[in-house]
Formats: sequence, structure tokens, C-alpha cells
Amino acid sequence: MKLFFVLTFFLSFSLYAFDALIWGGPGACEDGCVEGAVTVTKLAGFEPMIVTPENFNPSLFEKAKVWVQPGGRAGRASKAMGASLRQQLKEFILKGGGYVGFCAGAFLTTKKIGSTSVTGLGIIEGKTTPYRRSKGSISVQALTTNNGIKYHYWQGGPYFSFTKKQFKKVNVQSRYKKTNQVNSLQSSYGLGRISVAGTHPEAPKWWFDDSGVVDVDGIDHEEAAQMIKWAAQKAGY
Repeated sequence: MKLFFVLTFFLSFSLYAFDALIWGGPGACEDGCVEGAVTVTKLAGFEPMIVTPENFNPSLFEKAKVWVQPGGRAGRASKAMGASLRQQLKEFILKGGGYVGFCAGAFLTTKKIGSTSVTGLGIIEGKTTPYRRSKGSISVQALTTNNGIKYHYWQGGPYFSFTKKQFKKVNVQSRYKKTNQVNSLQSSYGLGRISVAGTHPEAPKWWFDDSGVVDVDGIDHEEAAQMIKWAAQKAGY
């Protein structure tokens, strides 16, 4: 089922005008991360293409409005991209492209990924740190936002920390309620926009069902779609 889903997108490459790129190469988790990213990208009104090291061509950036980096392992994704693709992605954002990252996609934005020495994109200043150290644990986290408390699926995602100077360059969207640490934010890089979350607003329903956790305010796909619309600078955003 999952293999068919990915192959369908590969084979349809010549049939559509893709305006959103989603990383589906090494580092993107195989249990719904790409699927979830595709779902919310389509909900936002974009036609996505799944990008891998094998099918990537720099010309794809010519029509693309936004790059979506799904959950998984940020270090592995960075290494699979290599310096060349990372630089091309940064230039795409610098010239006005959007970047949206969920969980590992948030880790990837800083100069170094978490506390490792692995090179990230460096499109957001500051640092990323795992919100909780227990690997593989799944939970629904309460988040404080300007519109009250929200709940998101969480599995190994980061929080952001900044110096006072760096903090002025970001617009915090949510914080983990328990610790007040930054979960999601909006920022800019050159002419481009960045919207990231350490949690998983794109989480498919079956993630909750399989893990036995409950999001008391419902699936957050519309919120994830709003992140994509904003980053892509869609009309009205």
C-alpha cells in the first residue's frame, strides 16, 4: 500500500505541473510521514511531487512555491541531500520559496541538527533540542498559542531556543505548555518564508489509532495546511 502510494507519485511526474516539493528520500519516515505531508499539501491547494536523490532536478524549483520536509530522521535526510541540494534548497528559499518542516523538518532548519555535528540548512538561527529524551515515545502535547490551548501529536520532535537577538527574528506560534519552550514558529530567509513545528499537525488519523493516543481537539490538518499556505505566500497570506 505504502509502496504503491509512492510509486503513483513518481509515475505521475510527467502528468502534472507540480508546485510543491516534498522530500521522500532517506530520512523521511516510512510510516506515514510523506503520506501526511502530501495530504496537507493538497489540502492547502498545491500539487505535490515527492522528491528523492534519484529523481531530483534543480529545474523543479522553477515552478515550485514551497518545499515540505516531513518527519523522520533529520541527520539522515541532510546527508542524503548532500551539500549541493541543501545549497539549492537554501537559494530557493532565499529567492522567495517557502519551507515547511514537521518534527525532523524543524530539526533540519538550524545550522547544526540538534546537539549533533551534522550540518543542517542554517535558515533559522538558534538551536534545536529534543523536547523529551525518551526515544520513540508517542504522546499528545498541550501547546499554548495566541488562540488558547491546542493539542498535537508528538514523537521525538524538538523545541527551539534563541538568544535575545535571534529571538527578534522569529514569530512564535506555539509553545509546549508544560515547559514554555518554543514548538512552532514563522520566520523568513531572504525573500522566502519558513513555517515549522516540532510536533506533527499533519499526523494522519491512523497514527493516533495505532498508538492509542487521543487528540482532544481533533486532527490538525487544517492547521498544517495553513502553515503551507503562509510559507508559500499564497494569495491572502
